[in-house]
Amino acid sequence: MIITDMVGNDQPKEITVYFAVSAPNVRSGEYVFVTGSTPELGEWRASDALQLTLDEEKSAWTGNVSAGPGIIKFRYFSGYYLKSDNNAEPSLVISKWETFLSPRCLMPAVEEKDGVCKPNHCDEFGHYAGKCMLSGGWILTQSQSEILLRIHGSALRFYKNRHIQKCYRLKVAPLDLRQKQELVADDDFEDVADEHTDPGMPSYSSTDIAQCLKFLYTFIFVDTNKALSHDDPAYHDQDEDGNLFENGNDYFIYRTQSVAVEYLGFRIEVYGERDGKWEMIGMAYAMPSSFPGDFGKAALPILKKNGLPVGKIDVDYLFIHPLKIPHPDQLTNVSYRKHWKKRSTLEVGHRGMGNSYTKFAAARENTLYSLDAAAKKGADYVEFDVQLTKDRVAVVFHDFHVLVSVAKRTPSLLNLTCDADKRQIVDMHEMAIKDLKYDQLRLLHLDHVGHHDIDHKMTKVTGEINEADEFRPFPRLSEALMKVDPDVGFNIEVKYPMMQKDGLHECENYFGRNEVIDVILSDVLNHAGNRRIVFSSFDPDICTMISLKQNKYPVLFLCVGDTTRYVPFLDQRSSTSLTAVNFAAGTELLGVNFHSEDLLRTRVPVDKANQFGLVSFVWGDDLSTKETLDYFKKTLIVDGIIYDRIGEIEERRNVFLVERELKKGLFKASPSPTPSRAVSFSSFETANNNSDDSESSRTGSPPMPVLHMPSVGSLNISTNGLSVIQQSNVA
Repeated sequence: MIITDMVGNDQPKEITVYFAVSAPNVRSGEYVFVTGSTPELGEWRASDALQLTLDEEKSAWTGNVSAGPGIIKFRYFSGYYLKSDNNAEPSLVISKWETFLSPRCLMPAVEEKDGVCKPNHCDEFGHYAGKCMLSGGWILTQSQSEILLRIHGSALRFYKNRHIQKCYRLKVAPLDLRQKQELVADDDFEDVADEHTDPGMPSYSSTDIAQCLKFLYTFIFVDTNKALSHDDPAYHDQDEDGNLFENGNDYFIYRTQSVAVEYLGFRIEVYGERDGKWEMIGMAYAMPSSFPGDFGKAALPILKKNGLPVGKIDVDYLFIHPLKIPHPDQLTNVSYRKHWKKRSTLEVGHRGMGNSYTKFAAARENTLYSLDAAAKKGADYVEFDVQLTKDRVAVVFHDFHVLVSVAKRTPSLLNLTCDADKRQIVDMHEMAIKDLKYDQLRLLHLDHVGHHDIDHKMTKVTGEINEADEFRPFPRLSEALMKVDPDVGFNIEVKYPMMQKDGLHECENYFGRNEVIDVILSDVLNHAGNRRIVFSSFDPDICTMISLKQNKYPVLFLCVGDTTRYVPFLDQRSSTSLTAVNFAAGTELLGVNFHSEDLLRTRVPVDKANQFGLVSFVWGDDLSTKETLDYFKKTLIVDGIIYDRIGEIEERRNVFLVERELKKGLFKASPSPTPSRAVSFSSFETANNNSDDSESSRTGSPPMPVLHMPSVGSLNISTNGLSVIQQSNVA
């Protein structure tokens, strides 16, 4: 970017801007990059960022660009390259990136000396303005996938008693099956193949481990499945000799990135202790044929060095692919994945104005009218459920099934028009939303799955024929994003059916997780604008995938916890509130949405979430009285509460509107008794508005120079007690 010197020189003024950053924790084989607002820095496209060079004398990564005197905003990130084969272009994979709400900023026109800007300055990776904030990367390119392997519970089983012990050591190594020398652990276990080919740039990353959960099973005065938090549940390098795994108690998650999943395999090394020394018991191999889909469970034989099986190991797997449906470019200029500005507890309208099918609410739940009504009642956010129809339309609806009204076969058409009992001419059949197309949902007469009595008094799913669209069920997600009051935030719960502990599945033969998330994310990224968005889901894998397929919006893990009201899920990660906290911390989610039933017994999960810097929301039927609401708002001081009939117990106003009014009042110009010495910007603004090559004509942003006052975010205290500047409406 070269801009004409503002003092009137005819020649453009070039300034050499230097970047230097200390990044001691960057792994071998990784690089540090600068992404920023200028063309030289990629205009916030990570794939076009400036790659820095390691200066070993300075112990810093350095680089420079030629730029004009205009403001430069930028961030650092670390990453590495993978290649699917020798003829392919390298693919950039982001390891860590700076996710401060406001990026770094420098002003070459002010900071330069003799045409050079900051030649001796060195930044610290992840540290800026008194804050430390680094987040894991997201799936950047269409060739990249992330693969998760989970080993948990009683995963190891052996055929002979001499191999059975309490603890083992496990090590997982990814393989490119085209490279023969990778198929063995060491020379002692098996001779390396004679043929040796140089693998060059790898097609996969190293495998990290997250020891997110640990379970203690005891039956004396203690509930089962109590989570024991690891000091640091985040992903980290595996130990050189494998990590200690207590069979029956531990929960390990391994992750690897790959750009050639069709050739990706894994070698799992199992070590046992004998005479005080750790010796290899055997190895298990996971080949591409072991993973028939994107999600599932594989039982892998553990083989001795002579090839004989000595046991088997159960491994859950999940393949997370890039977002395939068209969507805007995912830039690095802003991210809210880990940003949450501390303020008084946000109040969230449950399904808009509340549950209407099994309770009484002022409006039919999950309709445009209900969502807008909650906004008018002062809701800060509205929470609603999203799932897919048979023709892959994302709609707002809570239950996986509905009752479809079907006319019975009758001997005479007269029976269909007479005043006979409805039960004699109508049957109600349960069908899954996924088995009905969008138009069918709008045309058929439907009722709630709990309404088997035709004469029930609760709100029906299908209303009157002449109802306006805003009152009708099954609005499209895209409609809600475009039509509901833009000042109210959306807490979008992504519905995905799960296996319950009673052996029943919520909805079998469902769409794949990648497909569901792609449709929903495409709608949000294309239509959300500046609306505040927070995702949530009871399915922990859905939460992980949302955070990896996009880099902008935060995710909350919804947790049932220890409950007597609902059938709990089989997945151990949601078995208790404490395990949910550990999972959210380990996978870098924004926080946990707790069940009120659990927190009314103990506040420990919220305290633990606070220790990890997580955001805490609460949902549940208990949130129906002012006393309970006040307990969560004033005693536990959670970040958000989700409840029915918002604004009916006591009147309230949307906190974001209140803050906006306060900001306007604070910065309102007061009459001056003397002529102002400030420069008037009106003439500049007019000139810029009439200029064909102004900044606004290229980017759609306001013309420059225009005085922009800081947003409300700069007047509030952030999570770590430091002021932040909020740049949009998404927090």
